[in-house]
Amino acid sequence: MMKKTGFRSFLLTVLVVLSIVLSYFIWKGQPDYEAINVKEVEKTTIDKTMTTSQVFKPYKLAVNANEINYQSLDSDLLNELMAQGKAFSFSEVVLANKKSNEEYEKLIHKNGTIEIIFPNNIPFSIFAQNFQVEGEGLESAFFNRIVFDINNTDTGLHSVYFANDDQENIYQSSLQNKDIDKIEKIVKKNESKLAQNDKVISNKRNLFLSSEKTKLNRKKYITDSLEINLFTSALFQDSGTVKSEGNTYTDGSSVIEMDTENKVLEYVNPSQERTNPEDLNNVKRAGLIQDSFNFVNDHAGWTGDGAYYFTGYAAESATTNFSLFIDNLQVYNEDGMADISVTEGLEAVYKYMRPFFRLDTDVPGEKKEVTMESSYSVYNALVENPNVKAEEIEDIVPGYHMTRSESSGMNRIVTLEPTWLYKYHDKWFIFQPEAEKAGE
Repeated sequence: MMKKTGFRSFLLTVLVVLSIVLSYFIWKGQPDYEAINVKEVEKTTIDKTMTTSQVFKPYKLAVNANEINYQSLDSDLLNELMAQGKAFSFSEVVLANKKSNEEYEKLIHKNGTIEIIFPNNIPFSIFAQNFQVEGEGLESAFFNRIVFDINNTDTGLHSVYFANDDQENIYQSSLQNKDIDKIEKIVKKNESKLAQNDKVISNKRNLFLSSEKTKLNRKKYITDSLEINLFTSALFQDSGTVKSEGNTYTDGSSVIEMDTENKVLEYVNPSQERTNPEDLNNVKRAGLIQDSFNFVNDHAGWTGDGAYYFTGYAAESATTNFSLFIDNLQVYNEDGMADISVTEGLEAVYKYMRPFFRLDTDVPGEKKEVTMESSYSVYNALVENPNVKAEEIEDIVPGYHMTRSESSGMNRIVTLEPTWLYKYHDKWFIFQPEAEKAGE
């Protein structure tokens, strides 16, 4: 018995010593954390971030009163209405019965209604981040028009329609009298900003046009170029491995190509290319639009004077487009100088195109008033083009055509020339009189 006790004591002593030795070697094998130079990862900031309510915003107000259509593109008026609407409590939003084209047009432009119109279809899931709306199936729903029925009612409730011009879907809700009164008061005090339309074109989408000429100021801006290292830091996982050759930058897997003439860059990550993006359902599309907005926000990629509005999602490529707006008027450029587009891939961004400059300051002495032909004249010219189907023209609005200076030493100057833009098949195009006459 004594021998067994002695053996156990000896074995226990050996185990304790062994444990101490192993602990010592483990401790010695630990890296010297204080000797490691840990580089703190900082978020790249290019310019500024935006909220969804600043980017997914309307560009036009329409009022249907006394059988006449009035419209306004005034940003202050629209901003006031949208700010007021954030306090409204909409009743549950429900999908109404499918309307025929004729029924749809009559409802959204009914006499005694106020319309808030967006440049293109926006997801309810994004709208609901700022407004009190809820309802079954809204995660897959889109709309581009909010219609408030301000006609007298005995119930104390007024119908509100969220309309999708593309699909001719109408989602119905309601607001109390007190909320509709606030909308009416805002519109009434801004009556001077409403312009009457005297021409109505009954296409697939009714067009309310004017025979009056429009005046708009031509503007010039000095641009400020953004350093390429801001984008390599923001877009490449390890900017320390980036190699450059000419105007091409790569980390071995992704590439940035710079168009130095127009100051536009294109980022491509080939491994993220998605096949058949048109097969994605509406829930996924809404999510990709949100992802694209988040992507630009993550590196504070909204740049310069003016603002970028969401102007559309291309289902065939899963591309979300944001366009530059100045004074609530869209800016158009053929070379991508006024657009930020994000193409979502399998798990990350596949392609990213954008300008690498910002509008710094306008040149006050260069402003000049330009008299433009009427929107009705523009429509008549468009329908003469054999490549344009009249019934597919969805809207005609004034905007700006951005051009860069060709003069030596003046490459920092861009001109915003007043022009007409038209919406056709859910996309925005510039009206070019000579091209339309030639049928190009």
